[in-house]
Amino acid sequence: MVFFIMTSQDIESEKKRKLLYTYWHKLKYFKTIESSKYSQVQKSEVQSFIIKYIRDGLEDEFGKKFQLSRRHAFTAKELHTAYLKKQNSQQYSLSNFHFHIKSLVEDGYLKEIVKILEGRHYIAYYGRTAIVITEQLDNILTDSIMQDIFNPMKQMAKDLNPEIDSETIDKLVDESVLLLEEYYFKLFSWIKDKYPLLYKSKIDIHEFVIIAGHFAFFCKDFAKNLEKVGTLIGLDKIMEYERYKDEKEI
Repeated sequence: MVFFIMTSQDIESEKKRKLLYTYWHKLKYFKTIESSKYSQVQKSEVQSFIIKYIRDGLEDEFGKKFQLSRRHAFTAKELHTAYLKKQNSQQYSLSNFHFHIKSLVEDGYLKEIVKILEGRHYIAYYGRTAIVITEQLDNILTDSIMQDIFNPMKQMAKDLNPEIDSETIDKLVDESVLLLEEYYFKLFSWIKDKYPLLYKSKIDIHEFVIIAGHFAFFCKDFAKNLEKVGTLIGLDKIMEYERYKDEKEI
């Protein structure tokens, strides 16, 4: 029988490696990122991949051995290799991934979790700074993105309903936006409460937040307001239309 005696270095490395799994469950649930930086990351294929891959995590043998959850911290080389395995992925270099990781660290998305001695070198492992990272909106009514969405809706409602005072329509649509914001804040509290179950199910939290928006009718005040706004732009008549046929079907 062969006995393996762990050195102090082995014990230290094992302790550090466990942090790749355990740090995740000590993170804050939500964090906001400046709108311009958030938008920039969403447009970057590589950066979006990195933050999603880390969020999804990975089950591996070390984690199973010590009965740990999924690993949520990776080296630049691991992230680069995982990206290259994607179908139709562009062939970015490892140095390019180092650049993107540095940018994500500077913008507050990622942080260095630990450096582990592997061979002769200490290798950095990167993880997220929060479980869910969202866009920071200082004032949802004056935010440029929200204005781009809702200002045209206001104008359409005014064009369809010239008999209704313009300020009344503005107020009604603004109320809809504020009620939707309130719903999402309550949704975040729900996610925090249910997170152990959400984590176990391996659901994509970012996508879930988007999907959960369709259940905002549970907010009664929002549902009533939305019905009024929908009526102003004619959506109350939508079921009177025939099912749209694709040109290929005609």
